[in-house]
Amino acid sequence: MSDKEPTHSETALENTDNVMEEAVIIESDSEQEETPKKVKTGGLWIFSIFNFLLIIGICCAAVWTWYQWQQTQTNKTDNSAKIEAQIESMESSIAKMDSRLVSSGSVLADAKQEQNQQHEVLRSEIDELAQKVALASDENKALKSRIADLSGRRPADWLLAEADYLVRIAGRKLWLESDVSTAILMMQSADSRLEDIGDPSLFPVRTLIAEDIAALQKVNPVSTSSLALSLSGMISQVQDLPLNALKIPEIEENAAQNELSDSVSDWRTNISKTWNSLVDDFIQVETSDKPILPYLSTKQRWLITEQLKLALSQAKSAALAEQESLYLNSLQEAAFLLKEHFQLDDSAVMQFAEAIQELRSTSISKDYPSQLKSVNALKDLIEERMQNVFNNSAFKNNDSSNGDMNNKLGEGAL
Repeated sequence: MSDKEPTHSETALENTDNVMEEAVIIESDSEQEETPKKVKTGGLWIFSIFNFLLIIGICCAAVWTWYQWQQTQTNKTDNSAKIEAQIESMESSIAKMDSRLVSSGSVLADAKQEQNQQHEVLRSEIDELAQKVALASDENKALKSRIADLSGRRPADWLLAEADYLVRIAGRKLWLESDVSTAILMMQSADSRLEDIGDPSLFPVRTLIAEDIAALQKVNPVSTSSLALSLSGMISQVQDLPLNALKIPEIEENAAQNELSDSVSDWRTNISKTWNSLVDDFIQVETSDKPILPYLSTKQRWLITEQLKLALSQAKSAALAEQESLYLNSLQEAAFLLKEHFQLDDSAVMQFAEAIQELRSTSISKDYPSQLKSVNALKDLIEERMQNVFNNSAFKNNDSSNGDMNNKLGEGAL
């Protein structure tokens, strides 16, 4: 509150003074007008009591106003203390945040530095890769240009390379697998490829291929694999062939003749039957008009069959290896074993002997050519053509480089 503004108590006092002055003036006027009348004091007392009560109320209001002012002042101090405490806590939290920001800033700086180093390494690697890609693209362009030259100049050279491949495979089939028929087919396919080219300069090579085909056709066409399969089938049939061995006939018991009757009157016949059965158990005599065969034990039979199987297996291995002498000797031994120990009058043995004789009459000797004449001719022809192509491409590259140098010199002169 400012000094210029009056308080509630002062205003109340001024009002009471004014009222009293007015009352005195009124009383004086009334005394002057009615001097002879008697003055009444009851209203003055009421007015005084009213003024006293009014003064008390004004004082109470002033005290209440002062109390409220004190309360507001205490509230202001309490609020200011709370605000100061909040400000201090905020300042402490801000300081903590600043320290965290400083530490995180150092971490970010380290991370940024490491990231920059990684970026530099990656840039160097990318530069190296770019150089490699550029070199690869240049090599690819050069290869494309060479392929374009090859495909544009001589498209028939692919057929020539295919013919050379077929001839080489025919040689491998001939010397590694002894497959003459497949080798002949491949040589014929190579000749058809050269014929498709339609180049008269290839006639000498085709002549050599024809000579190689004729040489292969002279080779024995017998398939050794077929002979080996036939011998394998014969080996499995050896176990069923009958041997020349003594067979002991089985004793047939005449049980019906030696049965005893139940009648007492047949006691004599029963005694004779009993005697005959006892004699048959000990002695049995049989007659035969056939020639006596030697007796073979089980081990001897097994040994003879295994010897025949071994001879046929040796013949099979010799046929696959194309060893004619061993092949014939093994079949001869098999025929001897068959004639010596097996029943030749049996149909199975007779067919087996005929199969062995047929195999002995089959020749397995093959005279393969030492080399194919067309292989070297095709190789020389392809190398000559490739050399010509690369020489032409190198000559073109030199011409283009010389032209570029001339252009650069012309630009420098200008």
